[in-house]
Amino acid sequence: MLTQVGYSERVLFMRILLAVFLLILSLQSTIKAEDIRDFEIEGMSVGDSLLDYMSLEKINISKRNYFDDQRNYYVVGLADNLNSYDVLDLYLKTGDKKYIIRTIGGVLDLSGPKCFSKKDEIAIELENFFPNIVKEEFEKSHEFDKSNKSKQYQTVFFLKNTKKANDPHIRVECSVWSEDIKKKTGFSDSLNVVAMTTEILDWIYSGYK
Repeated sequence: MLTQVGYSERVLFMRILLAVFLLILSLQSTIKAEDIRDFEIEGMSVGDSLLDYMSLEKINISKRNYFDDQRNYYVVGLADNLNSYDVLDLYLKTGDKKYIIRTIGGVLDLSGPKCFSKKDEIAIELENFFPNIVKEEFEKSHEFDKSNKSKQYQTVFFLKNTKKANDPHIRVECSVWSEDIKKKTGFSDSLNVVAMTTEILDWIYSGYK
């Protein structure tokens, strides 16, 4: 039978143990909120090997032909067996035999109010998942359309407080194409969710070299 002193010591020890446990959880939560690798699209994350989700043969035949020559990075498209998106864009480094995902983006064919409603819904989920990052709203002309009539409406979550152009971020956007672009290219309005890394942003700003 425990004495009063022994019981008090045991209660004190349990309280200290609980405090330490809560501190560890708090630190883990902080780390999670700053790590883009904890954000998943269709169960995939930046840092995963694409070989865990696609065969090498499938990867090779799914490369997007964005460039006529070989660049430092390339994009693989995936449209099979997806639950939330119509297609995924997966950025890989040329020559990487582990096929590590450097950036991942999901595209959903949505337009008008439905796109903006879904965009707001995803943004709220991101705010809950990453409570410590900085949110910014942007409206910009799409670089592809030289007439400046096509627009991108973005909610951007920066994973660093500096908010530099090449800071890693998660972006949710509605892309609204002009009627001329739709007729010429067959493009359709869409919702895009992208986990963008500094590595790929530096490549983009280099001119996709």
